[in-house]
Amino acid sequence: MNKKTVNSRNVKQQMRVELLAKRRKLTREVILTQSDNMAKKLYEWPYYQQATTIMLFLSMPDEPSMMNIIEHAWQQGKTVCVPHLREQFGVMDAAIINSMNELVRGKFNLLVPDPNHLQLIDPGVIDVVIVPAVAYDYAGNRLGMGAGYYDRFILQATQAILIGAIWSSQITDSVPVNQYDKGVQYLLTEDEIIHCGTGKDNVKYSLD
Repeated sequence: MNKKTVNSRNVKQQMRVELLAKRRKLTREVILTQSDNMAKKLYEWPYYQQATTIMLFLSMPDEPSMMNIIEHAWQQGKTVCVPHLREQFGVMDAAIINSMNELVRGKFNLLVPDPNHLQLIDPGVIDVVIVPAVAYDYAGNRLGMGAGYYDRFILQATQAILIGAIWSSQITDSVPVNQYDKGVQYLLTEDEIIHCGTGKDNVKYSLD
């Protein structure tokens, strides 16, 4: 491992610690309000409206809640899938869920698809993937938790539009990246949808 790689990892870890501490200070009321605003932005987004198969994540308490979006997607007749983490570290699949009753409590008391009744789907047929993160920058570069689950999975989701769900307060000017890190094309915040990669001063793709 060269010095540059070590320095990048150290910078990422320091960013992760600082930004997670910031995120964990959000109140439940703020999280629910901002999650509702985020959902409304998504419902107006043409890529979401056109998608027949969508992948979301099952949120940690301080992340944007996806529950209303999951319910809305079902109401719109979309196929909904969520991550299923394999026993092999860093590898995940997409599991279809048809109701909240198909979720159980897993590690750290977080909701996961029932491992005894999995219905896996080919990542290549997913139209939109909503990707969580600790932070994004305006180019769509992502800072995750460090295990590489999404970096590996995204390589298989060859037709999907990738949109990162992130609080606007967690967007930073620059996220360090390496050749294994996979970014997104759009950011979904409580305020707007941002088209990534065109520079900080010309990235807003608001549908208001």
